Amino acid sequence: MSETYLKHFKDAIAYQLNELNQQIPLSIKDISYPIRADLGQNIDLVYMRVFRIALRDAYGSKLSNSLLYEAGKSMAINHFKVDSVQQLVDYLDNLLIGKIKIVYQDESKIILEEDECAVCSGFPNIGESLCSFESGFIAGGLSSILKKDVKVTETKCWGLGDEICRFEAEIRTVDSKQDESVDTFDLIASLASKASTVIEVNKELNYKNEIFNKQLEFAQNIQKKIIPHKDTFDSNYYKFYSYLKPFRKVGGDFYDFFKLEHEKMGIAIADMAGHGIDAAMITSMVKLILKHCSKRKGLLQNPSKVMEYVENDILEVIPDNFFSMIYMVLDPIHNSISYSNAGHPSAILYRKNKNIIQLLHPNLPLVGLSKFVEDYSFIQQSVLYENGDQLFLYTDGVPETRNTKGQFYNTNTMLDIIRDSRDFTVDEVCIRIINSLNEHRSDKDEDDDVCLIGIQL
Repeated sequence: MSETYLKHFKDAIAYQLNELNQQIPLSIKDISYPIRADLGQNIDLVYMRVFRIALRDAYGSKLSNSLLYEAGKSMAINHFKVDSVQQLVDYLDNLLIGKIKIVYQDESKIILEEDECAVCSGFPNIGESLCSFESGFIAGGLSSILKKDVKVTETKCWGLGDEICRFEAEIRTVDSKQDESVDTFDLIASLASKASTVIEVNKELNYKNEIFNKQLEFAQNIQKKIIPHKDTFDSNYYKFYSYLKPFRKVGGDFYDFFKLEHEKMGIAIADMAGHGIDAAMITSMVKLILKHCSKRKGLLQNPSKVMEYVENDILEVIPDNFFSMIYMVLDPIHNSISYSNAGHPSAILYRKNKNIIQLLHPNLPLVGLSKFVEDYSFIQQSVLYENGDQLFLYTDGVPETRNTKGQFYNTNTMLDIIRDSRDFTVDEVCIRIINSLNEHRSDKDEDDDVCLIGIQL
């Protein structure tokens, strides 16, 4: 084919796809009840034949036959359900297409003959078969029944000089060697027919995608409600900053804070395995578990006990899930931090007066491993701080941020930013860290959820 022909061909297919996507579908039921009180449903067969001849005159015998064959095949597959070859024959008889019978049938071939054909009986010999739509319809019906590819050829027809129609159905198998040559007209007709199937599949995918997006939006709204906004942090002694950006609309990074007795504050941060809705559901569970902890007097003031409570509840509901987590209690009266860290990135305590950094390392692998590890008990540690010090908590989305070359963000860069920001507020330090992350990532998309918390002590 010439490039000009190919361009017109592509444009025609694109136009048809767009048209099929917009047109209102019609079913057999939609066309089965004509309102003709006086004339009824019967019409002269000549009127039906006019459409066939008009299509032949407009597009030529070869293309019109290919289009009619594919149209008949598509109609049988998509709109008519038959369970046996005999049922297919009976159905065609009921439509008064002609008097049809099975004359031969084995595993590889079925031959049907038709007398008094509504399409071609009485036609002169023009050297070509005329019942292409019926051939395609039989092929589609047999394909649905046999669950195999079927090719039907009309070998006898009034248009070929016969006084009977003969349809020979070749039942193809996966191993059978078929002629691999492709007729241009058959290709065009096949593409035109299959375009409608593509549109139907696309509509189904769009429908399912719409449902998924609604579910995702619902999950996103829930997650927004369970993760507190930084402005709701209420303390006379501490200032709080938070940054949370899910990899998708919802994610597995989570934090929460609690106002406790004697001006203490409880802080939790966790990172679930995975991303998306599954991880978000687990964050919701952790939120509920911590909520239950808050109703047990004094429990939230004991980090190791809180972690044990979370561990036991998670194992009971989802026993094969693991995640990292820190829970800590800030005590402004004694200037102390009590914490338990299960496999989470080390919290960063910046001692401002000395301009040094102390890392609060994890003391257990992960939450959810107690059934695999003997003597799995959560250790509680404490550290003192001075007024003016700063505390930073983050998830592994920070050090695992990669640039376009695949290089990970260096945690030492974050530590240097903290040390070099001695005269900055905790909000300003966190913003500098986030800017550094974005500069490192450049144009690369995020690979993970990112959470960063800063607390002015």
